[in-house]
Amino acid sequence: MTNNKTTKIVILGAGSVGCYIGGCLIAAGANVSLVGRARLQHDIAQHGLRLTDWEHRNSTVSGSEIHFTTDNDVLAAADFILLCVKSLDTESAAALIKQYASPNAVVVSFQNGVGNGELLQASLQQTVLKGMVPFNIFYQGEGHFHCGTQGSLAIENKDNVCQALLTQLHNATLPVDVYNDLTSVQYGKLIINLNNAVNALSGIPLQQQLGNRDYRKVVAAVQKEALAVLKAKGITPARLGKVIPSLMPYILLLPNGLFKLVAASTLKIDPQARSSMYEDLELNRPTEIDFLNGEVVRKGAILNIHTPVNSHIVSLVKRAEKNGAGSPHLSASELMP
Repeated sequence: MTNNKTTKIVILGAGSVGCYIGGCLIAAGANVSLVGRARLQHDIAQHGLRLTDWEHRNSTVSGSEIHFTTDNDVLAAADFILLCVKSLDTESAAALIKQYASPNAVVVSFQNGVGNGELLQASLQQTVLKGMVPFNIFYQGEGHFHCGTQGSLAIENKDNVCQALLTQLHNATLPVDVYNDLTSVQYGKLIINLNNAVNALSGIPLQQQLGNRDYRKVVAAVQKEALAVLKAKGITPARLGKVIPSLMPYILLLPNGLFKLVAASTLKIDPQARSSMYEDLELNRPTEIDFLNGEVVRKGAILNIHTPVNSHIVSLVKRAEKNGAGSPHLSASELMP
């Protein structure tokens, strides 16, 4: 592997998460190329990048310092490929990596869902490592990407192949937790991500949505169904920081005053934060609902475990996708079957 100064990192699927992580790396002096949509390429060429978070980060990178391209040829030079595409695009991304990337490249899947790592490894000769992004990124326009929630990245580091990447992430003040196997962590993130659809359908910021006990009851219901399914499969979702997935439904059901006290010590969310699925609906893009709540419904069906709330949420998101009018701004009662 090349040394830290020459390590080449390519972000494939540079949307909100990819631009934030890539931008933080660029601001710290890393050699990074972003591969993404022409819309963002134009925005960033014109405005550069501004990277802020819920705490203290406020970095800017000029457009002249950023290599953002729609050309997949850049994959040929990559030592590390950070894959940030939607889960429904994993197969097409694997085909691009197979066509363009060096067999010596290391692919890190920074994607939602629980099956992308296995799908990629079955398709590629490159080393594939699972990754996890715990925080929420919202694009505010004109090159401004805001991280609205806390958390450390997670990466598998089998055979110590990620040390150069870990150094670059550390230099960019992006905390990373390292694991030998990320499976239980991914299931822990899945439990948390079940709120993405609830937030998207509500149409209000995360902090406001979670401050409403009626919406929290919906989230608790989808999480209870998911935990029952995972228990039947013998899967224990891992604790993520201070968040214990098995306790989340009970915490969410607390009265508002108690919930605020517990949440204040567990998870930091700023007033601007929204779920990525809300952004998808607003931009009329396909969502990852099939890989989140839909994953619970599929696994439940195999095990003959009913998941009526998750099933209803999936149908509501698909209806919103079909309508193409952004968030339907549904009440909590409308989210229950």
